[in-house]
Amino acid sequence: MADNIQTFFYSQRAGIDDKPTERLVEFMNGAQKTLDCAIYDLKHLAVLRALKAALDRGVKLRIAYDGGRTKSVTGGPQLDPKPAGTAAAIDGAGLTSVATPVHVRGSHLMHSKYAVRDGTALWTGSGNWTHGGLELQDNNYVEIASVELSRTYEENFAELLREHAAEHRAPTAAAKASLSLRPATAIPVGAISVTPYFSGGGTEQIETYITERLKTAKKVRVIAMLVSDPGILQSLYELHKTGVDIKGVLDPNEMKQVMFPPKGQSHTSPEQFWFAQPHQGFVAAPSHAFVKTDDNNFMHNKVLIIDDDVVVTGSYNFSENAESNDENTLVIESEEVAAKYTAYFDKIFLHEARRPPPASALSLTSKSAAPTRAGNPRVRTTCDSRSGPSGSRVARRLICGASAPRHTAECSTLATSWARYGRTPEEGRTDARGRLAKVENRSAH
Repeated sequence: MADNIQTFFYSQRAGIDDKPTERLVEFMNGAQKTLDCAIYDLKHLAVLRALKAALDRGVKLRIAYDGGRTKSVTGGPQLDPKPAGTAAAIDGAGLTSVATPVHVRGSHLMHSKYAVRDGTALWTGSGNWTHGGLELQDNNYVEIASVELSRTYEENFAELLREHAAEHRAPTAAAKASLSLRPATAIPVGAISVTPYFSGGGTEQIETYITERLKTAKKVRVIAMLVSDPGILQSLYELHKTGVDIKGVLDPNEMKQVMFPPKGQSHTSPEQFWFAQPHQGFVAAPSHAFVKTDDNNFMHNKVLIIDDDVVVTGSYNFSENAESNDENTLVIESEEVAAKYTAYFDKIFLHEARRPPPASALSLTSKSAAPTRAGNPRVRTTCDSRSGPSGSRVARRLICGASAPRHTAECSTLATSWARYGRTPEEGRTDARGRLAKVENRSAH
């Protein structure tokens, strides 16, 4: 792969670290004339310092960020939740004079994640510029040297500032038609074709590309926070029915919120969520429940790999809401780039698949029985999981490592749900071991 396209990956769970924070800071430090940044959430100190340094050395710096209105948490069940604090972080870094808060009406977001440097280079990907986004969550990033691609992104940035600086107005029918018909043009980057897509105002351009491309797909890999767009769900379902090779990694804590009742609010037929049943080639990449700090560890990618030669990546969650958000997406047609993304997918997939079932399965629609040790009713009592506050027992993770040697890995500790009671994994382990100790104490008497 030519030097004009570089990819960087991060997954704490799978031990993948291409140093995205350092790479992003290097990208910003390289700015000599201009640096335009459109970012949903910006709080990482190293990034803020790099931006301030660029401003201080005379770079024309402009930042557009999601203002989040005045909520303590922006986003929701079908969105990408973030805690408040971006404006304060920008102000604390001395960047308020060059930053524009973008307030999108209703529940929609300024969700883009990109930077354009000197009109010649682009940084984009799925990660926000926060501690969680760069150092905890599973994310991918692309750096591309291309004047033409940079120009396209600069035009989008200008639209953000022009149309959304004060308040994003509800689009008229004519405006929506204009957005949906705006052509996405493939741009050559060396020998590689890169097509930029943008969304906002309800345009279905990205969804349309995905659904059309999937019609002829022979192999699909999905690694994403969630999949809830009805058109994309239908396309995947049609492929599944014909036996196409489809595998995926999804965040169960986010997926369960966008599915059908009682877990979610979707009106989409349950059959469209076929991949949530066990043994369907999809695995769960659990995160702890959302917290109002910069410590969330979502499976945060938004990636499709199609036929080993096409990569779809960017800020766009595969949801209906993303059509009305400000989003940016790239379609990269390259076997070499696809191979790098597939290697990333495979490492995370295999890491999660090694977990004993039901933890490895994305079994969001069924109650998986807790594993037991035959002939030991006391241990069975310990291993029976309890329903969380929502009444679900989805895809429970086994927590191993109990002190008593007679308990095997299959039943060593209490099985707890991934987001049970909103606790972190470590809190869940502590709770499980405490409960096990009580049972062991009773059995000794």
